[in-house]
Amino acid sequence: MELEKVVDPREIYRRDLRWIEECDALIAEVSTPSHGVGYEIAYALGLSKPVLCCYKRGVAVSKMILGNQSKGLQLSEYENAGVALVAIDGFLDQLQATGT
Repeated sequence: MELEKVVDPREIYRRDLRWIEECDALIAEVSTPSHGVGYEIAYALGLSKPVLCCYKRGVAVSKMILGNQSKGLQLSEYENAGVALVAIDGFLDQLQATGT
């Protein structure tokens, strides 16, 4: 986080998009609103990357995320870190089983 304070925003933008382009899937924690994370999710979906959005039960999650019917987008509500990790493991197992 300290490094991002001094790095040029264009460099961060290019770096983050490159990471998404090179990844097989995106896992995002969306309990706290973030324009950047929303952009990354949309970018990954635009590249047909599978996306898992995890969020803590009881928080107000963006309706743009909750209402998104895009193929490849999965939502997972969790009560604690253990439940979130089980969902993440299941998502990764599903990707591996389908060869994604």
